[in-house]
Amino acid sequence: MIPALFVTLVFLLSFVFCLIVSMKHRWLLWPIMIGFAFRCFLMLLDYYGLFSPPGADGDAVVFTRTAYQWSLLDWERLFDTFNYSASYVYSTIGAVFFKLFGYNYFVLPVLNFFAGLLGIFLTGIMAYRLWGRKPAIISAYIMALFPFAAFNSVIALREEFSIVVFLLGVYFFLNWVSGKGTIWIFAAFSMFAVALMIHPGWIGAMVGIALYLGYFSFRTLVSSIKGGATTRQVASKFFSAVALFAVAMLIVVGSGGISLAKGITIGGENEEEGVEDLIESRFQSEGRGGSAYPSFVARGNPYTQPWLIPMRIVYFTFSPFPWDLRSPRQLMGVIASGMYMFLAWRLYKGWHRVRRKEECLALMFMAGALIFVFAIGVTNIGTAIRHRTKFLAICTLLAASSFDRLTIRLRRH
Repeated sequence: MIPALFVTLVFLLSFVFCLIVSMKHRWLLWPIMIGFAFRCFLMLLDYYGLFSPPGADGDAVVFTRTAYQWSLLDWERLFDTFNYSASYVYSTIGAVFFKLFGYNYFVLPVLNFFAGLLGIFLTGIMAYRLWGRKPAIISAYIMALFPFAAFNSVIALREEFSIVVFLLGVYFFLNWVSGKGTIWIFAAFSMFAVALMIHPGWIGAMVGIALYLGYFSFRTLVSSIKGGATTRQVASKFFSAVALFAVAMLIVVGSGGISLAKGITIGGENEEEGVEDLIESRFQSEGRGGSAYPSFVARGNPYTQPWLIPMRIVYFTFSPFPWDLRSPRQLMGVIASGMYMFLAWRLYKGWHRVRRKEECLALMFMAGALIFVFAIGVTNIGTAIRHRTKFLAICTLLAASSFDRLTIRLRRH
């Protein structure tokens, strides 16, 4: 009874959240309500066995089973399972909810359900502040209806939790970049730390943030030396950037090692192995699984064959290609491929606007580092689709620079 009541309350909270944000931002009404309905539909399909989202029959089952087993422990032993560097930290979180409210199939999915709606809202609001109402509406629709984003919202996987926490960090970080106060960057880093705890793959974004903060600090210092005007706001941003750059670098190269993605690790005990060796090692074995990369992408020497790294980046971002399809189920991947090609095209169309916005520069550093890190570490199309969905929102925010022109052209036709 209590688990079912908890699930019902979270569903109601999700619906009330949709109503509240659409009352304040009326343009969000249809995107967020359609996102709500689409996720309900997918959840019912999965529950009745009519359609299982990717991961529902594998990772989600394992996470849920582990969470249930740990929920049977006493509180002290349950919290002993907490390990911020392990993927099963999600199971520890799930075990806490199971212990508090009891087991129900929908307990973990419904939490992701609410997180997915929050992701639609955050992406829409950030797009609105960057580009205006029309691009924000299109951005919200993309987050609401893109199938692989919705899949994360309806099954028990850690992706959706980590995505929404990371987006909160991005929202706070862009507030700092736009000059709204130093406090925002510290709030952002607290969110980034939680996202890293849930999914270590976000360390790629920390690499990008560290690069941006270093670039910003260097640019500000050079401008000051050349006699440029230095206001109190600029000075505050400079010192906070320097401080957080040091923190970001400590996170990236801290003791114990940081796993960037699929075997790429910086720091730790094996210091004699440089980044060059780590990258080269990711090109030494064939891809595995039914959707593995072809051998001409997966294997080779990236230094004697320098086209391999750009090819990996292209495959990670835009695969599957027609020659990669091996089964009818893999046709779903074509939707993901088409979406990222569309976003790349719109980014190209709006590049003249993107390059003039400081917030977009920060997003470019984050997106570039994430894509590079995951592209080097991934050799499977299915895995690539799952990982790049994590930063769909960032790619959408950049592509939204030309969404206003897209809607005008559609109306003319």
